[in-house]
Amino acid sequence: MNVAEMIEKQYGIKTRTQAVSFDNLDTSVHTKILPNNPNRLGWMAINLGAVNIFLAYDVRVSLTRGILLTPNGGSMTSLYAEDFEATCWNVYAMAEGDDGNLFIVEILIDRSIE
Repeated sequence: MNVAEMIEKQYGIKTRTQAVSFDNLDTSVHTKILPNNPNRLGWMAINLGAVNIFLAYDVRVSLTRGILLTPNGGSMTSLYAEDFEATCWNVYAMAEGDDGNLFIVEILIDRSIE
């Protein structure tokens, strides 16, 4: 039995993953990296670039207001069992420089098979 089958057996839901990359995040504008999604069970963001990246749950993200992801592997995770509804909220990013690179993986309830 694989993990997807174990989740389906234990929780009665099917899941799927989704990945997205953001290249060239910068300081001039915030970028919505995750939209509000009530089907999101968890997500992970990894800073693949050489500059600091800041995340926040609203558009006021800035270099002095946000959750710091350090260069070359700084990361953040959000899981519904630990972070409750915040896991489903919008997330915005801003980089400290012109070349922020961010990789995101989401775990979603698969509604396409219902």
